[in-house]
Amino acid sequence: MVFLEEYKGEIELINREINRFFEEKERILASISGFNREFYENIKEFVLRGGKRLRPLSMVMAYKALGGSEEKIYRAAISVELLHNSTLIHDDIIDRDVIRRGAPTFHIKYYNQYRHVPDAEHFGLSIGILGGDATWNLGLDAILSAGFSPERTVKAVMLYQRAYEDVLNGVVFETYLAMRKRATLDEYLKMIELKTAALFEKSLIMGGVLAGCNDQRLEALSKYAISVGQAFQIWDDVLGTFGKEEETGKPSDSDIKEGKMTILVVKALELIDDDERRVLMSVLGNENASPEDIEEVRRIFKSCGALDSALKLANDLKERGKRELISRKEEFDSRYLEFFIKLADFVVRRKL
Repeated sequence: MVFLEEYKGEIELINREINRFFEEKERILASISGFNREFYENIKEFVLRGGKRLRPLSMVMAYKALGGSEEKIYRAAISVELLHNSTLIHDDIIDRDVIRRGAPTFHIKYYNQYRHVPDAEHFGLSIGILGGDATWNLGLDAILSAGFSPERTVKAVMLYQRAYEDVLNGVVFETYLAMRKRATLDEYLKMIELKTAALFEKSLIMGGVLAGCNDQRLEALSKYAISVGQAFQIWDDVLGTFGKEEETGKPSDSDIKEGKMTILVVKALELIDDDERRVLMSVLGNENASPEDIEEVRRIFKSCGALDSALKLANDLKERGKRELISRKEEFDSRYLEFFIKLADFVVRRKL
């Protein structure tokens, strides 16, 4: 209960800072054009539509855990939330998704609004690409405007750039694996380390750097974040197929129809026989797959043990991450150590 109260309190402060940041930007942009202002209002709406805020939350708590105490950390912390959302806007284009967090994806929102004009689909895609780019740039602005010393700011910006590079490389690899329609477990784990865990890790390290930390505690946070970040993505894969749409904010058949190499697919391909393999491969990546086809794939995931293997791997990675911090417990304030331990449990307890 104490964890959830602290979590919710920090999320409220982060959302307040996001609102304040966009209000400042909107005043500056008002002189360009009404369309440009609407464009940034739509980015703001997309960012505030939902999300767990795990990345900025982790940055704030790492900052506090390593000796930081200034409120300006909240401005710097929203940078990683903006970076994350920039990748979501682009991912929705790559994946041809139309729903994100229970509402139209960014590019589809523009397609719907301008569907009466010639080539509305291309217009929506173009604005979506620009929206993702603009959101990444807003994240950079958030770091630069936070007011930390030039030395710490430069280090944080370098980590921000490296985080985006890692995410980009992870998505490139993910796109290739989906086209190839196979992946080893090692390939999958490397892909989610880059695509998901790296931004979680850089968020923690950025918090430490802005607090002025440069010792071995950063290494412990890094190892913790990589393992917990991978566990988070595995759990996300499971929710993407077995979760409820009203809670996940996107259709539970989209990963299968898009042909994504989720942990469920990777493990199933290791375990199923030739007949089940033919069924799985005929449905995977098939945009016209019927509800019955999707349900058959879910049955295969369960019956062959892929679902159980995925859940076990997520738990094992989570526990590995916790051990990394516990092994250095004398170097962390017990309050913040407990927070990160409970955060690890929290990210793999979301509802199925």
